[in-house]
Parts: sequence; C-alpha cells; structure tokens
Amino acid sequence: MDYSYMTDAQLASEIARCEFCEEKPCKDACPADCSPADFIMAAKNMTAADIGRAAGIIMSANPLGGTCGGACPDYHCMKACSRKGFDRPVEIPTVQASIVERAYNLGTMPTLARGDNNGKKVAVVGAGPAGLGAAAYLAQNGYQVELLEKGEKAGGACALIPPHRLPTHVVQADLDWLLRHSNIRLRTGQQLSAPETLLDDFDGVIVAEGLHSPIKLGIPGEEHARFGNEFLAAPGEVTGAVAIIGGGAVACDCAVVAKIAGATRVEMFALEALSELPMTAHERQLLLDWDIDVSCRTSVKAASWTGDSIALDTVKVSLPPGEAFNPAKINDVSGSQQGRQGFSQLIIAIGARSALPSVKDPLILRAGDCANGPTTVVEAVASGKNAAASLHATLAALPAPVIASPVKSQVMLPGFDRRPVPLDTDFFGRTLPSPFLLSAAPPSDGYDQMKKAYEAGWAGGVMKTAFDGLDIHIPAAYMHVFDGDTYGNCDNVSGHPLDRVCAEIEQLVKEYPDRLTAASTGGPVSGDDVADKLSWQNNMRMLEDAGAMAVEFSLSCPQGGDGTEGDIVSQSPGLTAKIIDWIMEAGRPDVPKLFKLTGAVTSIPVIMGAIKEVLDRYPDKAAGVTLANTFPSLDFRAGNRAEWDEGIVFGMSGSGVAPISNLTLANVAGMGVYVSGNGGAMDYRSGANFLALGAGTVQFCTVAMKYGVDIIEELHMGLSYLMKAREIKSVADLIGIAVPGHITDFMALTPTKGISSVVPELCQHCGNCTRCGYLAITLDNDGVPQIDPEKCVGCSLCAQKCFSGALSMRQRTEHELAVLKED
Repeated sequence: MDYSYMTDAQLASEIARCEFCEEKPCKDACPADCSPADFIMAAKNMTAADIGRAAGIIMSANPLGGTCGGACPDYHCMKACSRKGFDRPVEIPTVQASIVERAYNLGTMPTLARGDNNGKKVAVVGAGPAGLGAAAYLAQNGYQVELLEKGEKAGGACALIPPHRLPTHVVQADLDWLLRHSNIRLRTGQQLSAPETLLDDFDGVIVAEGLHSPIKLGIPGEEHARFGNEFLAAPGEVTGAVAIIGGGAVACDCAVVAKIAGATRVEMFALEALSELPMTAHERQLLLDWDIDVSCRTSVKAASWTGDSIALDTVKVSLPPGEAFNPAKINDVSGSQQGRQGFSQLIIAIGARSALPSVKDPLILRAGDCANGPTTVVEAVASGKNAAASLHATLAALPAPVIASPVKSQVMLPGFDRRPVPLDTDFFGRTLPSPFLLSAAPPSDGYDQMKKAYEAGWAGGVMKTAFDGLDIHIPAAYMHVFDGDTYGNCDNVSGHPLDRVCAEIEQLVKEYPDRLTAASTGGPVSGDDVADKLSWQNNMRMLEDAGAMAVEFSLSCPQGGDGTEGDIVSQSPGLTAKIIDWIMEAGRPDVPKLFKLTGAVTSIPVIMGAIKEVLDRYPDKAAGVTLANTFPSLDFRAGNRAEWDEGIVFGMSGSGVAPISNLTLANVAGMGVYVSGNGGAMDYRSGANFLALGAGTVQFCTVAMKYGVDIIEELHMGLSYLMKAREIKSVADLIGIAVPGHITDFMALTPTKGISSVVPELCQHCGNCTRCGYLAITLDNDGVPQIDPEKCVGCSLCAQKCFSGALSMRQRTEHELAVLKED
C-alpha cells in the first residue's frame, strides 16, 4: 500500500471530524508542539489562503512539516486524539501532509521573515531532521548557520525513507523551502572527526549526525552482509530470496524495498514476538501487503556463503514468563536449532550508533538520535530545536529554556506573520485592534467571562443584557442545538442585576482601557410612556456612569413572543422610533448607542428609515444599530406530553441564520446608519461577509460558545489572510466592498446551464446521485453515474451532495447545449 494524499473530499471530511478541543491534547502529544487543532481549523474552508496559513502554522513549529506529515507514526498526535476512545482518531499526519502538499502546489507556502543578523556563526553537523530543526531555529534568530553534511545530499534518515512510504519530492520540497527562506549554507561531503575543532571558526556547534555506524551481531559470516541504512541508500537490483535480521521500522523498509527491487521472497528474523515488533499499524500492514514472511522469536547465530547462496544457522528463543521484551533476557530454546538455505542476500537491520565522540563543552551540544538514541523524525526535529534554543540562550546570555523532555520542544520558529494585514478599525472615533467583538451572550455574562475573552485577544464585547429592579426568568435547559453550527436559545437576558454589571464594567474599563467594554440593556413596553421612558433612561444612565464605552439596547429579543408590537419592539417602526428618541434625548454624546434590531420584519429598510429619521435629529450624538440578532424559531423536543412532543420557541443563531443576516445587512447598506453585524457569523469568512456588506464591526456569539473564546486567534488570522489574498489593505477598505456591485438578484443570474461530470476513480457507487429530481443520472454496469445532457438542467445539487467528490460541474459542449435547448 503506497503512500497517498487525501482527495479534496477526503480532506474536507476528515477536517470536519476535528473537535478543536479546548485542551488540545494533539498539540501536547506532538514532539514539535505543532497544533493539529489550529492548523485543521485554519484549513477548514480549504481556500488557497487558508491552506497557506495552515501550512504556516505547521512549518513554524516544524520546518519538516510535509515530511513529518508523511512519516509520523500513529502514536504521537493520533494516539492523543479525543476521538480515539469514541470512534477513531482524526488522521492527523495525513491531513498535515495533504495540507502542506497543497500549499506547495498552490504557491501559498508561507515565507518566514528572517531575523536580523546578530553577527554570530554556528555550525550544525548533520543535515538530518535534528540538524535541520536546529539550523532553522538558529537562522531565524539571526545566526549565520553552516550545515555540514558528510553525505552528498541533505535529509539524513528522512532521505532513507522509501518512496512507497514517503514520496521523495516531499523531503526535497521541505529542504528547498527551508534553505530558500533561511540564512543557512548547506555544505555536503564534509567529513568530521573532532567537533571541537569547529570552535576555531564558529561561536557554537550542534552535533546532529544521527546514527550511521551500524550495530553488528558479531556472528560468523556477518562481514559479507549488508546493513540496513546502507541497503536503503542504494538497494540496487535484487534477485532471489532475501533474509533480513531485525524487526523494526528499518527492517520493514528493507523488506519492502527488497520486494520492490525484485526479490522473489523476503523473510525477516526477529527476537520479538509478532505483537512486540516495534512497528506502527501501517508498517505491519505493509508486511501483509507485500507478502513478507516473519520468523519471530528467532535468533540468527551464523551465516555462511556457498557461491551465491547464503545459509543461516538459527535457534528459537524465549522470554521468562511474564517478562516484557528485553534482548538481554532472551534465552535459547534447547534443541530448536535449524538451518535455513537458499538466500541470495543477507541484510542486518538491528540498529546503529553514533560515530562521533561526545564532547563536554557548553558551546558544543548534541541533538537528535546521536543524543537520544533511535527516535521518530518529528522527535529528532524537536531535539534539534531544543538544542538550538539552549545554544542561543548561552550565546545571547539569556535564561536557559525550560526543557521538560529532550524529544519534546515548545520552541517556535520566529518569523511567521499571523496577521499580515492589520485589522485595526474605527468605532465612533475609538480605534479597536480588530472589528470582531463578542455579542451579548453567555461568553460575555460577567467580569470573569470578559476577562477571559480579553486575555484571549478579543477587541471588545457587549456584556449580556441586564436590567435594574426587574425579576428575571431564565428557563432551565434552555440551550438547543439544531445542528453542529446552528444553535437556539430561549434565555433572553442575564441573571445578573444591573448594579453588579456596572461594578464589573468599572473594573474591566480600568484593567483593559484599550478594549471596547460595552453593555446591553432595555426597558419595559407597558403602554405607560412616562414610566417606560424613565426606566429605559435610568438603565442607560447607570451604564454610562459606570464607564461603559458603548451601550446596546435590545429592541428585538426573538423569544419575546409572537411578533406583535409589544413583544418585539423593532417590528414596529413607530415604537422603535419612540424608544430610540427617549435614549438619544437623554444619552451622553460621547457614549455610542447601538439599537439591536431583527431581520424578522416585513421590510427592514422601513424600520431603518424610521431610525435614521430620529438619529438625524441628534447629529452630535454617536449612534447606530446592531443587526440582525437571532431569529425567532420553533423546534420540538421530547417531553411528558403523550400526544405530541413539546414545541419550544427559540432564538436561532449560528450558521443557519447567516443568510438571513446577510440579506438584512444588504437591504440597509448605504442608508447612512452605522451597523454592527450580528447573528450567524460562525467563522472569519462569514464575519468578513458582514463587513463587506457594510457592517463596521461584527459580533460573534455561537462560535465562541462552540469553540471557546480562544477561537478569536483563528478569526483574526483568517480575516487577515483573506484580506491579503484579495489585496485589501485595511478593514476600512473591506467595509461595504460587496454592495451594491457584488449582490446579484435571483432574476439576474445567468440562464446558461452547466452540466455535471464524473471522475470514475472517485465514485463510491452509493447511487445517491440517481435521486436527481430531473431523472438526469443513471448508473452504468459498473455503478458509475451517466449524465443525460437532455435532462440535466445544471442545478448542481448532485455535485454539492456527492460525499466523495466524484461529481463536479463543467461547461456544456456546443452539442450538449443544443440538445438542452431543443428540449
């Protein structure tokens, strides 16, 4: 089974399985501290910009990100995946490899900004994964690095991984990327016996030569055998039967390569039992796929040559009962000696050791396998980064880094720009670090929540709606999930009294003066205008006096009732205008007011027109609207009523309402009223759409409830890279860019019909495409879809619903177009 990358459909499917865990166990388990949760979330939309920044997250932690994606075993990040105990872990290494491969092909691989030259030179001995990891970190910190490799090419043990497990171009691509973007000079053919002599020309040295001196058995005839790494480097043509001594990954590679090179039969001899072989599940599967024989609990005692034929003397071995495998505890089984004949080649692959002596000098550090023994590629990279960080601390007179494990590194490569386009934006004269805010919701319901959000990087937030002197009803079990990205809630306000919220605002404003700490309130609509007006104004003044930087007024709580005038205020232009006038009349001019509306109206421009008429009467007072909130909805849940389930009124939020909010925003664009977008944004792209439709800021709710407030880093990074890809220089340039020129009415859509087409190799023969409403798809004798151009109207539903990606849309040929027109 040769290595293969995921198709687009497979990659999207596997990405969707990631839970973006709060604890990020996959990151903790990665020796290089690469964060699968973050790079998978970044790649979710699968645009070229997303793939590029996902690759940047990978490569800034691991400069051999593509290589490790292809070569990593299943016992690092995958073993820690939270889904492991539920169904199966996310295929993280293959996802990583597929992302990096796409980034190379798309031309979106990141460029790491070089650090300023610090005038110091460092030699790194060995251009394997440890040496490359060390060289990358040092170069990015301003060192001139000479990478000294005794072989004719870089890569070390990576270059010995056979192409069936890792395509050769993957390693070369990582090498080219690293050398192209770093201040590293690679010198091959450099033999070295005494590392300390390098200190004559260099300020420091890292020895990362790997394990190249083969471990020998000391048996008769061994001098005629080939050793594992030597064979993998140049297998040549192989004929006849091949014997391999060893039971690990290198022995497995030798076995498969021998089969590929022409061996008629390959047999491995291992001291371990089959279950003890130090192999991954993939490597074990390769033994089955290539029909490799394995003789376990077998020790080879001698090899003898007769012409071109090799004979082996073997004996069975055993372990004491209950003992874990240890070669030192192996005992020969008396009377089990056996002679094995007919091999044409013998390969010994039981390990290797370092050829260079250890030197005790603080300016000479060892890294990788020569320091830690045999490890995986990613562990070697981690060791190289750790050694480089330690040497950097010594040479720069910095505190020594805390290194918990020699093969786990939390060191990142400097130079990866997570925000290539600045996101600062204007909010009524106040500069915010980004246009993304927390909406009034559970993640903003109190000081602790807001503090956590600010520490995560949010530019501001609206504290959950609170009132003074009002009994609050918050139902039990009020949250509802329509689907993975669409939620519903029937709590309409905070359970905290307004005086508590005011005290928390004072504290937040004092501690975080650079963030926008806003608050939300409202008031009664009882019909007694005098009393109602005083209540609305009192709530506002309490928040203004507490230092709120903006006050939002809830005029559109969707859980309020059936939509009549007294339930959702903003469905009535007259009532909306009256309440806004109360607020604007008494409000301080330096505290912006936002009036929260709903899309659940007959015509939002009518509502907005009434609002603008009021706001125009107060030209010196800052004000705008929040649009479009959650959407009134009803869903059923199991209850105690025998005759039917219980219907509950919810405020629908999340991706399900984003199209409603988009249309609502588009309908008020250009009316001259400031809009803070709200309701439906579940990722940076939907937030960018709100901005493009004219919103000045975007409020997020459901995405923070689903993924936690730390999702803000992904939102910021995604928006910045999207703007870079579109060559948009600032948030100000993005705001309103889609209106009116990029809004196409339904009747203005092109009538020219496309047609679906199929890639047979990707078809999984489910037959679902034959559900076509126009009966345009049938299956041939092999179960492959056949499209009838006379019946296909190009609706594209089959392509959108094909889980394997086998179906897509294309332009019609002239004949296909003519056939449809004739019909």
